Amino acid sequence: MVRPSFPALHGGSGSPLLPALVANAQQFWNEWEIQCLVLASFSLQVFLHFFSSIRKGNTSRLLSSLLWLAYLLADYVATFTLGRLTLHVDDPRHQLVLFWTPLLLLHLGSQETISAFSIEDAMLWKRHLLGLVSQVALAIYIVAKSWRPDKQLLGPLVLMFISGTIKYAERTWALMTASSSMSPGSDSMADHVLGVQDDVILDAKSYFDELHSIFPGKNVLDIEGHNGGRRTDDDGYEGLVMAAGKGFRLCLDFLTDMTPFLVWSNTDTIIDSAIKKLRTSNPETQVQMAYKLVEIQLSLIYDYLYTKYGALQFRLGLVSSGIERLITFFSTLAALGLFVGANLKGPFNYSREDVMVSYVLLAGAITLDISSIFMLISSYWLQLHRRGGLFGCSFSLAKCVHAGSKPLWSEKIAQYNLIDACIQEERGGIICGWVMRRTGIVSDINMSNTVSPELKKLVLDKLFEVASTRSVSDYWDWDFSKYRGMWLQWWLQEGRIQADIAQGILTDGITDTDLYFPMTVIVWHIATEMCWFADEDDYSPCRAPSMELSRYVMYLVAKRDVMSGSNGHFELGKARRQVKRILEGRGISDERGLLKYARQATGQVTEPCFSRGRVITDHLLKISNGAQRWELISMVWIEMLCYLGPNCGAQFHAKHLSTGGEFVTHVRILLVILGIPFLRSDMKPGKF
Repeated sequence: MVRPSFPALHGGSGSPLLPALVANAQQFWNEWEIQCLVLASFSLQVFLHFFSSIRKGNTSRLLSSLLWLAYLLADYVATFTLGRLTLHVDDPRHQLVLFWTPLLLLHLGSQETISAFSIEDAMLWKRHLLGLVSQVALAIYIVAKSWRPDKQLLGPLVLMFISGTIKYAERTWALMTASSSMSPGSDSMADHVLGVQDDVILDAKSYFDELHSIFPGKNVLDIEGHNGGRRTDDDGYEGLVMAAGKGFRLCLDFLTDMTPFLVWSNTDTIIDSAIKKLRTSNPETQVQMAYKLVEIQLSLIYDYLYTKYGALQFRLGLVSSGIERLITFFSTLAALGLFVGANLKGPFNYSREDVMVSYVLLAGAITLDISSIFMLISSYWLQLHRRGGLFGCSFSLAKCVHAGSKPLWSEKIAQYNLIDACIQEERGGIICGWVMRRTGIVSDINMSNTVSPELKKLVLDKLFEVASTRSVSDYWDWDFSKYRGMWLQWWLQEGRIQADIAQGILTDGITDTDLYFPMTVIVWHIATEMCWFADEDDYSPCRAPSMELSRYVMYLVAKRDVMSGSNGHFELGKARRQVKRILEGRGISDERGLLKYARQATGQVTEPCFSRGRVITDHLLKISNGAQRWELISMVWIEMLCYLGPNCGAQFHAKHLSTGGEFVTHVRILLVILGIPFLRSDMKPGKF
């Protein structure tokens, strides 16, 4: 192969610099185009293989953007390279073109760690099926056109065709599988609609039986393995993994809106027993076990929706998927062995550079396969099929990779303060602030806030209370199709505060027919902020978690459009305009001053969200016991969060599993773990 020579970066009067550079660059590209393209395709596969799984626990926009770019380019580059190969089938300089063709099919099959970048990619599985057929046909055409009577390459070529076609078919099948779980017309959904409930009942019974067996009761179970030097209970961690496997189908159905509308008469005893054991365990253990189980559950669901090995393990099982992996791995390994043993300096005298590229592609494919096998062995999926000592060793490896103290998601809870955001916007100027927010220079959302242990415990404790309650009044049922403040009504019904205060809170903040959900969120958000600054000397345990929940639910409704609708956007716009009117010419520079003015200037602040928020604040501040006040506020926000969980849509949950996760998704799975969707009366069946 003739290598281009580059002249010095200067030219005389008869040799302009730019044309010379362009000519040499063109010559270089003509000589090395194919090699550069196939190596670029391989490099993209390496990047996707090692970095795609990181996004499950990372909220970085940079990482997400790089993965998105690599995911798109990987297909485009491989497809483009196959097309370019058709132009070189008769080129004597590239006689190994036919051998690179099945390797590009291998690249189009993507990596075990990523089958889809987003759930929308899974919905386009038919397009990938068409791509599978067309690209395999194109590869066969290239090989047929460029074939030369060199039987040395026939064996490796056939083996790589087998491996590449299987990998590409795997990806298409994984996308189809994920799509069927998210599509309203899937077989699973149709079964539920037709009333086929036996499988759901069996899944639920098996799941709660397993939970009952692993919950430790009064025994201490250290999930993280570093509490006061106590010994780690490996059986407990292993039990969580096994329970997550048994409940995988059940939790996936709930997360993807495949709602089993059933009343199971045997649930009460089984669920009560499991909840009782968990509640009587060490308080720290309760939080560790419940949330770690949720993490493992959602990690499995992420693998199923976004990776090849997750779909293969669940749908095909250990043996079938293992056989498939062995076929592709040993096919590639045998192809490398045959290629090494071939006489490449024979009559065809293959280019040394092309031979080196072929070695890189083959060795790289084997390395990625070995890495994939290691990832599978150390994953939770293999532990679901544990048999014998070999699997015990794999669990030890899995514990090293997925230590109990290592979170499986970002553990971030976004915070949006409506009032402070408006103040910051006014400070930056309308145009300048808008540009900076759009370009990401500044943000009115705090994405760095970590879910506090106090918040986790508060949510779990309140859900324990709800799960332990059957029927405390005539209006009580488990209907999550609308927000009615049921839990607050139950809490107030116990007589913890004065009846007139309780009635005022219910009338002005919950039961008023003019209060639809987005406006309720805004009103309680303003009331919570007002109480926060009015109670600055209060150190109640529910105070800080309530503020976290207020700003998180506000973020979901205002910034993620969850349950907002046109009315919600309208009310948000009015609230923002009210804040800006208050700021005009009054010298108010912070949230404390604005809220103080809004509480005092009743005649000037007339927007319903502010006036109602002020009235609710007045009711709340009449409660002399600060701990009770903030417990009441926390109950409101927890019920709102539990209402959003089942109602923000399967697409929302699935999407955010690949961007670090959302706390509301974890709460939704907590509802299933505590059996709340199943706790219904035969006389008054609810909906979930």
